[in-house]
Amino acid sequence: MKKESMQTAKVALILCSCFFLYGTYWSDWAFDYYLLWANPVNLPDVIARATFYYANQAHIPSILKYVPIANLCIATSGIIIGLFTMTDGNLLFDGASLVLMFFGLTTYITSVKPAIAIVSESDDIPAITIALKNIAAAHFIMVLAITGIIGLQVAHYFVMKKPSRGVGQDNEDQEEEEEEEEEDEEEEEEEEENKKN
Repeated sequence: MKKESMQTAKVALILCSCFFLYGTYWSDWAFDYYLLWANPVNLPDVIARATFYYANQAHIPSILKYVPIANLCIATSGIIIGLFTMTDGNLLFDGASLVLMFFGLTTYITSVKPAIAIVSESDDIPAITIALKNIAAAHFIMVLAITGIIGLQVAHYFVMKKPSRGVGQDNEDQEEEEEEEEEDEEEEEEEEENKKN
């Protein structure tokens, strides 16, 4: 029972962290969509609006910069709880989730942060445009990694729940069979007693 509660806590921590990130990148999607799938020539304000938005992100208050770190710690603690149980399923699903998490983190560190620095400091429009497209592409890759983590965790949760339900059902069936056998034996004994009388 303790392992089941740990699995539930693990999945809850990881999913909360992932959906928080979904919300974060959903707000960025208003700018990223036009950078990835629209022609900036047809929408001249796209670059200016995205530049203003991401340049402001470089100058947010220091305390807000710790929010993604806290969110990452929540997800990491969930994965550590999963790996702590040391079952084959946890090593497979949580190990893969950990790889995807590191993939998303390295994408952010190597693509998003340098690009935001370029957007906030540079005056070269072509360089800013390339940096903005790099940010949008990196966000898309990170959302795919987050989706993979969610898929792995939900699949593992249902895989863990299914056997426990099956074992419980088997135990109930076995108890019912034993009760039926006992009733049959009692009936046979009663019949034998009646015959003797």
